[in-house]
Amino acid sequence: MRQKLLEFIAKRGTLITPDAAEYLLRQTDPVDHLAHVIEGMQQVPMVITLQDIMEAEKLAIDAAARLKVAERPLVLAPRTELADSQRYHGPAMKTIARTAESSTNYEDDLIVLRDITGHSTCEGNLDDFSKYFLNRFRVLSGMLRMRKDLPSLVDIAKAKRLTREVSVIGMVAEARVTKNGHKIVDLEDEMDRVSVLFPASTPLAQAHIVTDQVIGVVGTVNSKGLFVATNSIAPDIPVNHHFPRSTDNVSIAFLSDTHVGSKSFLGDRWQKFQTWISDGNEVARSIKYVIVGGDLVDGIGVYPRQDEDLAIDDIYAQYEAFAELVSALPTRLRIVMIPGNHDAVRPAEPQPALTEGVRKLFPSNVLCVGNPCLLKIHGVSILAYHGRSMDDLVSAIPSLSYARPLDAMREMLRMRHLAPIYGGRTPIAPEAQDLLVIDQVPDIFLTGHVHGVGVSEYRGVTLINSSAWQSQTSYQKMRNLEPVPAMVPIMNLSTGAVAVKEF
Repeated sequence: MRQKLLEFIAKRGTLITPDAAEYLLRQTDPVDHLAHVIEGMQQVPMVITLQDIMEAEKLAIDAAARLKVAERPLVLAPRTELADSQRYHGPAMKTIARTAESSTNYEDDLIVLRDITGHSTCEGNLDDFSKYFLNRFRVLSGMLRMRKDLPSLVDIAKAKRLTREVSVIGMVAEARVTKNGHKIVDLEDEMDRVSVLFPASTPLAQAHIVTDQVIGVVGTVNSKGLFVATNSIAPDIPVNHHFPRSTDNVSIAFLSDTHVGSKSFLGDRWQKFQTWISDGNEVARSIKYVIVGGDLVDGIGVYPRQDEDLAIDDIYAQYEAFAELVSALPTRLRIVMIPGNHDAVRPAEPQPALTEGVRKLFPSNVLCVGNPCLLKIHGVSILAYHGRSMDDLVSAIPSLSYARPLDAMREMLRMRHLAPIYGGRTPIAPEAQDLLVIDQVPDIFLTGHVHGVGVSEYRGVTLINSSAWQSQTSYQKMRNLEPVPAMVPIMNLSTGAVAVKEF
């Protein structure tokens, strides 16, 4: 183990004092322990001392303590596991209630940091596609270049001429598995291409890698021209990110997939929500914001034989009906709405906000923004994304499923991209700037789309998958998708506590 530790240190171009090495060798996994310590350092010193390790560990412990309230177990979508969500109904709800204040004590504090609405420039020509992929590669490779675990970084063309271990960064052009279980990944940078071998005998062969993802790889080119990998690195988010509790004691309710216009819309359960948030307990009164994560209406012609499932067969009338429901909610609420794949905007992501003609149906306390959208509310950043790319991720990564949307959300954060696979079921507009890249780490990451519900945390980012307001349709039944509807995650921004209330 001592030799492995020293090799790990040498590969990173640094040194370590004897007492620091002895301390690490007393840990269960010295190499893994040091890797986490290094990730937590703002700058890795030339010589790592025992004091450096102790200080890094203290920072990690402090960060964990700050996150203790915000960390929550996974809530899964299958109805057989729905009982797990009951833990939110008791202790978590009481946590919010105990410190709740009336939202009327605070002024609005909402800033839109990023939104495609009014800024789309693409025409869909070849030049647009070239600029789009180049921007995606440069932004994501820039993140990877800041990583300390990509030593001796060179471009692919140079790596192919060297016999020593180096690192390269590239976009995945193709990934495949051989009959012997090896994974072969074709990587491209701006000038060249190389095939990377992830040996079946290593954990690297099990890594989640999808086309168009940007990754870093450490390895050596063999005599056959294959780049044999010893490590692969995703851009990922820093481990030392933590939830920045707001100084204002306000709460947010997260909704999604209302699907107004469908025969399956749960109007009775929506009425219970409206009654509660209008005249409910201290938790209801603490809610100042409602974020609706797309698929506001059911739309027209979105899936085969949808007309048989519609109660309202006119798209404009669907929005009129939804606007009436929203208008009945308390005027103290600031309501933010993004579109989804069922809404009347362009299907290609990033999607702009609803058109002006539709927006004017809603009261003045409603803000319509694009999908995705980056917001800051009382000092807390929120990345709101409908989540259609889960369709592609679930198809590409065997371990993912619609029943576990939070796993797919973690993959998006790990890849630092909301829709990494181009050309799948998620249409993507080739904008000059790829607004689906997660270049700013959010404090809250919100999705919907799969009609489940989930709350968890990944490296300090709160993950919320919002529930739907539609019971199972015939199309969902055919695809064996069972919704978990009318469950509302509620977060208090001053504590980071999240509760889920069922209606």
